[in-house]
Amino acid sequence: MKSLLVFTLLLQWHAHATHSAENSTAILMKFLANVNQNLAALYNREVLANWQLEIKGPNDLYALLQSELVSEEIMNYLQSISAQTSKYKRLKIGDSEQQRELAQIPETGYEALSSTDLKLMYIVTTNMGDIYKKTKLCAYHDRRQCNLTLIPAVQNILHNSNDVAEIEYYWLEWRRKTGMAAKQDFVTFVDLYRKAAQLNGFTKPSEFWYKDLEEDSVQAATLIKSFMQRLQPLYQQFHAHVRGQQRKMYGEELIPRGKPFPQNLAEIFIGNAYRRPDPEWFIEFPYPAIGMPNITAGLLRRGLTNAQRVFWNVADYFRSLGMPQIEDTFWTQHARPKADLEEEDMRCWHKAWKFYGIERVNFSYCPIVDEDRFFNMYEALTDVYYYRAYEKQPTLFAEEPFPNFSDALGKMFSMAASSPRYLEKLKILERGVTSNEQRINRLYWQGLRTIFLLPVFYVLDRYRVDVLDGDLNINDNCDYWQLTTDFTGAEPPVNRSNGDFDAPAKLLVEVDDQYTSQIMSTVLQYQFYKHFCHITGQYKPNDPNYPLDLCDLSNQRKIGPLVMQAMSLGSSKSYKDILEIMTNERAISMDGLLAYFQPLYDWLVEQNRIDGVEIGWEPTTKCWEDSDVE
Repeated sequence: MKSLLVFTLLLQWHAHATHSAENSTAILMKFLANVNQNLAALYNREVLANWQLEIKGPNDLYALLQSELVSEEIMNYLQSISAQTSKYKRLKIGDSEQQRELAQIPETGYEALSSTDLKLMYIVTTNMGDIYKKTKLCAYHDRRQCNLTLIPAVQNILHNSNDVAEIEYYWLEWRRKTGMAAKQDFVTFVDLYRKAAQLNGFTKPSEFWYKDLEEDSVQAATLIKSFMQRLQPLYQQFHAHVRGQQRKMYGEELIPRGKPFPQNLAEIFIGNAYRRPDPEWFIEFPYPAIGMPNITAGLLRRGLTNAQRVFWNVADYFRSLGMPQIEDTFWTQHARPKADLEEEDMRCWHKAWKFYGIERVNFSYCPIVDEDRFFNMYEALTDVYYYRAYEKQPTLFAEEPFPNFSDALGKMFSMAASSPRYLEKLKILERGVTSNEQRINRLYWQGLRTIFLLPVFYVLDRYRVDVLDGDLNINDNCDYWQLTTDFTGAEPPVNRSNGDFDAPAKLLVEVDDQYTSQIMSTVLQYQFYKHFCHITGQYKPNDPNYPLDLCDLSNQRKIGPLVMQAMSLGSSKSYKDILEIMTNERAISMDGLLAYFQPLYDWLVEQNRIDGVEIGWEPTTKCWEDSDVE
């Protein structure tokens, strides 16, 4: 009888627990449904306001006001549900998909700070951005002319100057007027960031920093450092060649053997890779007599004379991959030109605009037709397909799995379109003009824009994370230079000390802009490219007839369905799950990037041997403790 009573009570308890769990799950489902619906409405208002600013310009005061108001509403809404969100996470109710939806609810971020601290955070971040954008330098040749902004005025001067004294002057003036001016704001930012991390429930600031990567701080740091280690042989050979070229230009006194190259001179050499058209006027190419083909002229010769024609030719490329055809009415109903071209033509790009909970994507385009905008069209249309692929996902999953993941896909397709074999097929390049020399020139130019950026991005993120976690003292300017020299092979052109503050010169625009995800994205684009080229037979390792850098993916119809399947998942799965669907690998790998640049690496090794240039560099001796400065 006693056993029967116990059994009955257990049954009643189990029924109550089951009923309670069912009720909790139902409540969670309703909560998530409301969150998805409310965020969709708020996000769409924000997108619409920003879209209006894009096509009408920043003088649309109504759109500007709407953008600011809805941003505040979004933060207020997230704050209003933060307690419930935390409770559901803590209770661990619901299935794995519901748990992932909970995890995708944006955190309040800085808004967790008190109103006083939040206002201060906005003030210091705005100040640092303004210092970068508004600081004026005096002209080297006329110190009474003090109205030169860094971009574009000083930038244009530097890229057209061979006067080392002038180049050094602007390098020093920029740091003198920005570094020390921003130091206290940067110190305040670090203190507030640490406080925000703690209020958001993170054990240390670096966990807050990497929160969108689905990696903890140790995993993220280890992953990115492993990329730098894999890159080192290629980077050192490339660095040695660039240093040798600089030595020819400036002499051995300025560019001594075995030393890091001066950062100011290196920045100009590498920056000239962004000078288009005719980069051969600014870069000493491996084969200078051959230079680079004029793709802009080829586009115009081919009849691609306006953005609309470019759009439909690029759309046809994606259709050839087995992706859905874009409807004929898209351009007339959804596409609009970007405003304010006269002032912002350097920032005039094509862009897709997604909406939430409704099947709509808008498109803003740059009317300029040139090489850069042509390849940018592949990136923008990738986003169109991406947004359409996951538009049926709930709002919380209508995102990429980590920041810049979609950028990896877009740049992969842009890189595929830059293949000389495809450009010949498109009749933008004349058939048969792509020699091995032109191939090396192209890889050299691409390498300046890619390989040299990765260590710089690494240093900028590593510096900030180390400062935020307290592993590096803000006052240790020499530690910053040691980090810079170790990974980029650059040093200051003149002696520096801990009395200077040089790091923020590169960090002021978006002081909390994360570069780790950009590194991951860059590596990932080559991984995608290598895999797609391999499975379509357009890349065959060790076969000189099918190298990766000449791979042409056009008309490879097995790619489209695979990409669309991965895109349709949005952020409902981790990036590792989505990566596995696309590449059969769960880890981001450097293999693709190294395979792509293998011909350049082989050329650099041989050319450096012929030129007798030294590989590697000694530690810098150009930053001293204050007590050592004479």
